[in-house]
Amino acid sequence: MKTKIAISVGDLNGIGPEILIRSHESLCEICEPYYFIHEKLLYQSLKILNLNISNANIVYFKESQKFSFELVKNQNGLKIYCFSLPLKFQVNENFTINPGMIDDKSGLYSFLSFQAASYFTLKKYAHALLTLPIHKKAWELAKINYKGHTDALRHFFKKDAIMMLGCNKLFIGLFTEHIPLAKVSKKITFEKLSIFLKNFYEQTHFKKIGILGFNPHAGDYGVIGGKEEDIIIEAISFVNAYLQSKQDEKFFYQALKDKSLQKKIINNFKGKKIYLSYPLVADTAFTRENLKKCNRLIAMYHDLALAPLKALYFEKSINVSLNLPIIRVSVDHGTAFDKAYKNMKINTQSYLEAAKFSIQYHQTKFNKKTKNAKL
Repeated sequence: MKTKIAISVGDLNGIGPEILIRSHESLCEICEPYYFIHEKLLYQSLKILNLNISNANIVYFKESQKFSFELVKNQNGLKIYCFSLPLKFQVNENFTINPGMIDDKSGLYSFLSFQAASYFTLKKYAHALLTLPIHKKAWELAKINYKGHTDALRHFFKKDAIMMLGCNKLFIGLFTEHIPLAKVSKKITFEKLSIFLKNFYEQTHFKKIGILGFNPHAGDYGVIGGKEEDIIIEAISFVNAYLQSKQDEKFFYQALKDKSLQKKIINNFKGKKIYLSYPLVADTAFTRENLKKCNRLIAMYHDLALAPLKALYFEKSINVSLNLPIIRVSVDHGTAFDKAYKNMKINTQSYLEAAKFSIQYHQTKFNKKTKNAKL
């Protein structure tokens, strides 16, 4: 049976609908997609683009106090389903798509498509969630108080979701995401970073992980700041020892607040290190030779990771949310309003790579026959 993937359409004023439509046949070869869009809006997109789609599963969504999913009709080569669920806002599908424009109606619709597809996946009607790009300003105009998909997923599922981006040649986990740079340093604490490192490894089982320094030259032995690097080193030492100790999670949280327990497991640690012992100098970590040595990295803030990643692997790169009860993947690019509905050459590789990754992840992490699944 093919992997079922719920796909939220993103901002309808952007390139999401065109990516969805142009990739449909290719996507159907590897999975069974369910598109979260109302018929009326789908046909609007098709008309503007002068394209067609057939043999597709279309899911419209509506507000209800109870969850339900049913086939409504099957015509014109489309299976139309209805998914009912509790939503934060009323659904409005009666608006005009404005290509390349930021507006509250498309912003709200993109959020509700995403929310519905998320819970559709949680209820196991799909095996994974794939999100097309939203526009954060459009969400703000629609009174959506989240800074993006990952922030919203934390609220939906009450879990500390981790954002990871990249491709097989380079994956980078983000310790912080969409916050001002001035606030990042205060976020770097021994407790928060240790929890992050533990969760990141348990979700990925990467064999060797490097952590990028926060300051230039990774602090240069305290010459350029270095307070953050001291915390990073302390957290690395503790988490490496804990992961090898075979102690349970209860012990981990006790040890976070007990220096004597930390010292005890660190002194007893003689195993193989998952995390490299010292922060890497960020300005050389992405050279060809250094990526051969370590291409699974963690960055303390957004642009430190994404600037080199997108320079190297922009078209292949995807976005993955870890530490959630569902598999969630996304394209690693924005709405591209400047290209929307102009029938320009739209690169769909990130979208297809995201789908392939979700299929692989589902077949490993959620297959009962598979133990110690690795990405």
